[in-house]
Amino acid sequence: MSLADIIQANDQYHRWIEESVDRAKKDKKYQKDLEQAWQEKISALEYRSLPTELEIPLIALPHFDHPAQIARYLGEWGFPGEFPYGLSIYPKAFLIVDNQREHEEPTRIFAGLGSPEMTHERFRYIVKQQQSKRLSTAFDTNTLLGRSADNPDYFFDIGEGGVSVTTYQDVLTLYDGFFEDDVSISMTINGPSLWMTAARLQAAQERGQNLAKVRGTSQTDPCKEDDAQNELLFPLGPSIKIAMDMFEWCSLHAPLYYPINVSGYHIEQKGATPIQQAAFTLANGFVYVDEALQRGMNINTIGKRLPFFFTSGMDFEYIALLSAVRRVWAVALRDAYGADDLNAQKLKAHVQTSGRSLYEKEIQNNISRTALELFYALLNYPQALHSNSYDEPITTPTEDAVRIASDTQAILFEEMGGFKDMMAYLSDSSGRREAYHRIIHGILDYFREIDQLGGTLQAKADGFFRDEISQSSSGYDQQVHSGERRIIGVNRYSEGRKESRTVSRVEVSGEVKRKRVDDVRRFKEQRDPKKVKMGIQKLQEAASSGENVFEVTMAIVKEVTLDEWTHALQEVYGMYRRKI
Repeated sequence: MSLADIIQANDQYHRWIEESVDRAKKDKKYQKDLEQAWQEKISALEYRSLPTELEIPLIALPHFDHPAQIARYLGEWGFPGEFPYGLSIYPKAFLIVDNQREHEEPTRIFAGLGSPEMTHERFRYIVKQQQSKRLSTAFDTNTLLGRSADNPDYFFDIGEGGVSVTTYQDVLTLYDGFFEDDVSISMTINGPSLWMTAARLQAAQERGQNLAKVRGTSQTDPCKEDDAQNELLFPLGPSIKIAMDMFEWCSLHAPLYYPINVSGYHIEQKGATPIQQAAFTLANGFVYVDEALQRGMNINTIGKRLPFFFTSGMDFEYIALLSAVRRVWAVALRDAYGADDLNAQKLKAHVQTSGRSLYEKEIQNNISRTALELFYALLNYPQALHSNSYDEPITTPTEDAVRIASDTQAILFEEMGGFKDMMAYLSDSSGRREAYHRIIHGILDYFREIDQLGGTLQAKADGFFRDEISQSSSGYDQQVHSGERRIIGVNRYSEGRKESRTVSRVEVSGEVKRKRVDDVRRFKEQRDPKKVKMGIQKLQEAASSGENVFEVTMAIVKEVTLDEWTHALQEVYGMYRRKI
């Protein structure tokens, strides 16, 4: 499927809305049908009494004077849970009704530091601060680049900025006690994601969990890595191929697990504007859709198995970014790809507050920035939500900062009435509507430009994505430097201020790092060398013949370590050439 087809589907849908509005101005029967349908929705509204004794409906619906307004509202937004999912993919989302939510709270706090034991302890702390057990894992640079913790060249990188994982035993330790059906675990890892996911799934089975009930996500977004982070282990083509191996395998054997999470967050962190983030991320998502279709997978299966990951920043566009993205996706899946399963049309998304908006100077102001970014995110009703810790500019988050980040979400969900008491209470406001339409048009304009360059993969090869992101990043920095982009306490109201608080830093001691080295060496020494050799040979044969590499990885992951898996496949596929 080309981006031209997706553009056409969205353009046609826009024309259909305008035709529906025009018809509602002239056709009496159509007017009557619309008014009747609208009245039925209003009549079905449930009401609640607030602690202040005010009676309100569970869903905010606008009051219209003419059926044409109804036609436009239904076409542009739909009701919560209804096409084109501009408001929400779920009818009640964050509402608390009779002390219960229709869906578990979306809080998912990022954590990872030092050793598997240290991060496991942090996970235990996090789940005590929230209602549902939703974890998100950060890995250190060695792990992200497929390097072993016992590699002497990278000793000082062990456990810095994320958890160090090299062996199957490390995964068992990291997630000990979390192999339960009510736990969802996200892993932010790309190059070695197949090994990590295989270890996670095998560990779940070893602990007695049914694969069909394992919940969570692996990021595994090679297209995003090529755009922004450079943390691929193999060239882009093979990286996409093996990611789709995992995607196909999990669709059959681990149906609640999302093995690919299409990420715009890192594109934004690299410097992209909100609209670039939205357009480039969707374009990457359609690459995976097309790859899966070429394997013979059903579009309804594909649509239900491909979640996304976006930023919520301080810019105005974030007031409606996810809503706009959902509509473009829904129209494309239904009208261009032919997905007739409603769940396949619904774009599921994790949202994280912007790390780029956090500053070391007047560091406690980051708490306010994160809270406001969370508010923007919640107006878009995401399915998972991570709030950054205020101390991230200088350290791996401390426990105090993590508690504040988690509590900020709890305050919004459980104290503030805007999300627990009424759905969509600001969703069709004039400001959101304006942003919504401009974002949709901006996404489609980028699609047109990418299509003229020969499609997404060709545009990547030509450096288009990186050039656009680089230019926007430079512009952002210039705006901060000039004061055009105001940062309170940094380039605005900053004169004469003194830091009022010293922020503690999380340190990974040399003792922890040396223990990591010893643990990995001990694991390698205790294995059967013949099993390891046979496993690596089997993996390379599968890669050379085009077989499903993930299936083989599942079979060998208990013996073959992360670095051995990486080197074995690099001998077949080659290494990714990092772009500058």
